[in-house]
Amino acid sequence: MIKLNLNEVKTQISKYIEMVEAGEVIVVCKRNIPVAEIRSVAKKEKKTPVLGWAKDAYKLPPNFSEMPDEELSQWEGDQNDPLRKYAAKKRGSRKK
Repeated sequence: MIKLNLNEVKTQISKYIEMVEAGEVIVVCKRNIPVAEIRSVAKKEKKTPVLGWAKDAYKLPPNFSEMPDEELSQWEGDQNDPLRKYAAKKRGSRKK
């Protein structure tokens, strides 16, 4: 841990930031009274997607008619859904 007065930190901030990146903790003082601490931020590890994580999580029956009614309604949509009016409209055949 390094104690520095505010004026020193202001004049050489780049130098002290590099020290913080290397693992140092800097205590900033104002008139020799500690007022702040500069320390590195914990780095978050990037999460990489794992392909196939949901494999075998759900078995789709070979025929939709074999599905239970409540599950089939989830695929087809609920007629009483209040947001149904905002869904895309099905296009019908054109009359000539």
